[in-house]
Amino acid sequence: METRTRNRVIAFRVTSAERRNIEAKVRQSGLCQQEYLLHAALETPIYMVEDLKPLLGELRAWGRNLNQLTVLAHQGHIESANLREATEMLGKVYEAVNRLLTEEGQVVIHGDVQFHP
Repeated sequence: METRTRNRVIAFRVTSAERRNIEAKVRQSGLCQQEYLLHAALETPIYMVEDLKPLLGELRAWGRNLNQLTVLAHQGHIESANLREATEMLGKVYEAVNRLLTEEGQVVIHGDVQFHP
């Protein structure tokens, strides 16, 4: 078996919150920090799907609108709402996201949201 000598250092700065997050992920993985970071940097591909950003922005906007409607309904200010437009838009966004993911053929991660093809 070939023995590697790791004699180069790569250092980078993180916030306290980022460090805690990395340390938690390292613990969950069961690997040492070096092996975890090497695996993350060298073996895990990172895919950027720029076309997804406008869709996620639109979804956030519709989510805010739905939350506002929910608050108004709970307060008794409205009894019903026509959500046909929202349902149609969400269906179109769903189809667009699936199309993007099918083209990429990979998992796309944006923040805490993971979409799987």
